[in-house]
Amino acid sequence: MLICILLINSMLLPAQASAMNYTAIGDSLAAGQTPNREIGAGYADMLALALQPDAYSKQLSVPGYTVEKVIGQVESEAGQKAIQSADLITISAGANDLLPLIQNDPNRGILSFNAVTAAFALNGVREDYALLLEKINKLNPDANVYAMGYYFPYPHVFDQHKPAVSRQLDVLNEIIEQEAEKAGATFVPVADRFGLDGVEFLPNPGDVHPNEAGYLEMANAFLDVYAPGMQIPASVLEKLPAPVSLSKLIRQQEAADTPEEDQEPEESQTEGETASIQGCTREEVYTAAR
Repeated sequence: MLICILLINSMLLPAQASAMNYTAIGDSLAAGQTPNREIGAGYADMLALALQPDAYSKQLSVPGYTVEKVIGQVESEAGQKAIQSADLITISAGANDLLPLIQNDPNRGILSFNAVTAAFALNGVREDYALLLEKINKLNPDANVYAMGYYFPYPHVFDQHKPAVSRQLDVLNEIIEQEAEKAGATFVPVADRFGLDGVEFLPNPGDVHPNEAGYLEMANAFLDVYAPGMQIPASVLEKLPAPVSLSKLIRQQEAADTPEEDQEPEESQTEGETASIQGCTREEVYTAAR
């Protein structure tokens, strides 16, 4: 997995004297999707670098997944095993229940949405998030569970279009925080680190995913809660392996699904490319990724 490469750079941070298994679950943010339809080093990978767990996985992190689909991942045989063996679990889930309802016109710089439809979706998030946390707790009541909040993903639109949509994201974060508190999990706020004008973290007006600097902000927001005083330095951004395009991941998955005797010879890959590809599920590369 990507951590194989990241651990090479472990001298960037002091080793943590704790043995643990870290599992990241959720949507494209947990998977590390970039603004350019790639999978790279996301906040979970950077946390694995900082915390240096004995084991780390983000195979339950799937771009485009709603909270309901994340529940399905947790309920799967592989998901149950992953949750049961984890000491630390981070969750990114909920944005895909809301953001598809928001129309973003990057050329005109405007946003629009139906308030009634959004409210209905947010109510569904509350119910599903409570169920997700309940299932995780039943599988592993001893795990330390952290629910990641969301940032405002439309910094390029005109200012007058930001407040109404920002409020919807605030409600989403409030729901996640409330359900986490009820379940004994910990909420990690990230919105203040991005603000409403975080174009340096969200460079693509037509895409809601952060760049590596944005993921670093998310990772350090987690550390503010998990290990106050510990931060990942910005210098790590210069040492991360290059992300891999979703189209290349699709080809890799198709090759994996083809019997070895039927496969055609492939071009050689660099170590960084191979490490980035491993650990990605088939669903992570489907073309409907958000």
